[in-house]
Amino acid sequence: MWQIFTFDEVDSTNAVAKRFALEGRGECAVAAARQTAGRGRLLRNWESPRGEGLWFSLLLRPENMPAAQAGGAVFVSALAMAEALAPFGEALVKWPNDLVMGGKKLCGMLAEAGFANGLCGWIVLGIGVNLLQTSFPDVLPHATSLLLQTGKRLAPEELLPRFLTCFEPWYARWQREGLSPILEGIRPLSATLGRRVRIEGREGKALDFREDGALLWRVEGKTEAVLAGDVSVRGLYGYV
Repeated sequence: MWQIFTFDEVDSTNAVAKRFALEGRGECAVAAARQTAGRGRLLRNWESPRGEGLWFSLLLRPENMPAAQAGGAVFVSALAMAEALAPFGEALVKWPNDLVMGGKKLCGMLAEAGFANGLCGWIVLGIGVNLLQTSFPDVLPHATSLLLQTGKRLAPEELLPRFLTCFEPWYARWQREGLSPILEGIRPLSATLGRRVRIEGREGKALDFREDGALLWRVEGKTEAVLAGDVSVRGLYGYV
């Protein structure tokens, strides 16, 4: 059973969860009705209006996990969130850390971790899901919400327990078996594989995931692996 800490307003649920990690707390979830300084990847702002989405972070303490494997938490959460949303609409996984509906961004994830002696001491996994917004600022032309895509209203307090129920078995399996079964679950839900992609100014085709979660793609006549970075997928987020 997950212990859930709920706040009306915080600067960032990741910041609260990181503080909990450094204080020695065990695994838990931190949720807030509103974030004033939510963050996405590459220090980008994440819009977190009050009551219109699920804004939360997980504090994870995987046992005896090598530091190099900590990034797998993002894939575990992506698969679990796609499953949690499935009764309401099909969410696809855009490598490495977004969920999309209708070609637009519905959910983003950000993982941070602390290490000691080559092992992962803790992982803080921040997740934001747009649920009830009916519009977005002009600076977010590629964002969407569950309501806009499906016409269905799902309250944040309903989605969080759904997500945790889906997350728990995949999280346990990841710790036992590694990332392979997680990636196997993501492949049929991928918005990236088999598509034309642009990475750091070069264009190619996304082929598959490597066993460590890296993206394999065919570019300039050869197959390369990408461990992290911005990947634009043709037809998503304005890449046409």
